[in-house]
Amino acid sequence: MPRISNSTTSKKAAKANSAVANRALADANNRLEAQLAELRLQLEAARVAAPAPVPAPGNAAVMPLLVPRIPGEHGRQYNLAKELEPYGVARRQYNHMLAEVRDSARIAQLDRNAYYRAQDPVKLAQIIALMRKRFPVLKRFASDWVTVEMLKQCLRNWRAKAKANADIIRNDSNDDTDNVNMANSRVGSPEI
Repeated sequence: MPRISNSTTSKKAAKANSAVANRALADANNRLEAQLAELRLQLEAARVAAPAPVPAPGNAAVMPLLVPRIPGEHGRQYNLAKELEPYGVARRQYNHMLAEVRDSARIAQLDRNAYYRAQDPVKLAQIIALMRKRFPVLKRFASDWVTVEMLKQCLRNWRAKAKANADIIRNDSNDDTDNVNMANSRVGSPEI
């Protein structure tokens, strides 16, 4: 009589055990996929309901992308104060920033009659670094364009004021020739 080996029965038992294990794994996998789908729905609902996160100043890991420069010229095509409002810069803080830029430019002894391009780049870099340190919101703007626009505005105002003062002085010197006493003159020869 042929002998039946235990290997055949053990193979059948192993297949049965493996089928039971596979079913258990498939059931566990289905439960986990259902939980994952439910958690994804909850996460999406939380994202819609929650306000946008506000990054901590100086934390580069959660800082949003840098704000690109607005095309055009400040004061002509756009108002810088209004453009900064969506980034949390109120009018009062904007005016404080302008005062700081003006004071820093005065302390750095920028040439009041020269355009921005003609200024000393080392002095400009120092002013920009100081402004970034004093006002962390300025770090959000690419190439420090907000500070550069404020500096350009400051220099433009200084040049306009110098020109107006020169015009006043020129007009005052022209007015001196008009103060001629014609009352005692003979035949149009003025008495000075």
